[in-house]
Parts: sequence; structure tokens; C-alpha cells
Amino acid sequence: MFKKQGFTLIELIVVIVVLGILAVVAAPRFLNLSSNAYEASIQGVGGALKTSLQLAESRIVIDNAQDSIDYQGETISLTNGLPAASAATLRVLLNIEVPPSWTRNWQTVPCDEPEFCILGNMFPGKNGYVEVPNYPLSSNGGLDRASYIWPRGYVLESEGCYAFYINEASKEVYHTGSVTSGC
Repeated sequence: MFKKQGFTLIELIVVIVVLGILAVVAAPRFLNLSSNAYEASIQGVGGALKTSLQLAESRIVIDNAQDSIDYQGETISLTNGLPAASAATLRVLLNIEVPPSWTRNWQTVPCDEPEFCILGNMFPGKNGYVEVPNYPLSSNGGLDRASYIWPRGYVLESEGCYAFYINEASKEVYHTGSVTSGC
């Protein structure tokens, strides 16, 4: 007749040990996915911002603009021949809707907008200015300014999780990129 076969206790223990080892090795990789997602999201925003600024720069040259340019049907103000480092500029460049609410506590209260919070027109000496690593602005009465965009659930801080645009009007250059050390 038929002989009943099953797993021995040793085989079950071996399978449990192997699954335990896999869980210990694989779990940290899966648990870190949300951090990686925010990092990738901010890097994507930084890349989109860089591309948009290059398009705006082309529009400035084509129009020989001094004060403002038309960018996809919206107006962007210029500071020393470059897009102003304002929240309005970021909204236009990235085609983001104006947030319905606002907090002045961006360094202590996590962003609670649908996707991102935006802050602009910041400079050394202004309350709440956040210095971007490797891009310190000189305190020159607010001529050089920075703007930031960061994801929901985060606060704005120097070693944080945000994309930035800096208009160094005093040197007629701009910088853009992302900081992901705090994602």
C-alpha cells in the first residue's frame, strides 16, 4: 500500500533557521525603502528644477529679458538677470499648485502639504534661513537668496531632505541641487 511520508523534525528546524537567516539579511533592506523613496523623490525634484532653470535661462537669453520672463504662461521675476529665488518661482518652474495652508515653523513642524512644502526668499540673517551645505551665502543685505522644497513629513534643516535653488545675484550665478543626507 501507500507509505505516508512527511517532514522530519530536523527538516522543519532547518527550514525555520534558513527563513530566519533570510529575514535577518533581507528585512533591513526592505525597511529602508521609504527613506530611499524620499531620497529619490527629492533627487527627481532637484533634477526637474535644474532642467526648468536651464529652460528659463534660455528664455532670458532669447527675450533679452531684464526684469521678468514668461514661462509657460506664467511670469517669473528676475534678480540680476536670473530667476528670483522665491517660492513663486519654484511653483512656476515645477508647475506646483500653491499650498492651501502655511506655517512659519518649518524648522520644527513637519511639512503637512499634499506632497511638498516650498519656502523662498531666504538669506543669511533672516529668521529661519537654512544654510545649504557647500553653498554658504554671504550676508550682503539679502541680495543673494535661497529657496527650498521638501517633502511631506520632514522639517527644513541644513542636513535634511530637500531640493534647493540659490540665486547668488552678487556673483550673477545660480546653484541648484538636492540634499538627501536627512531622508
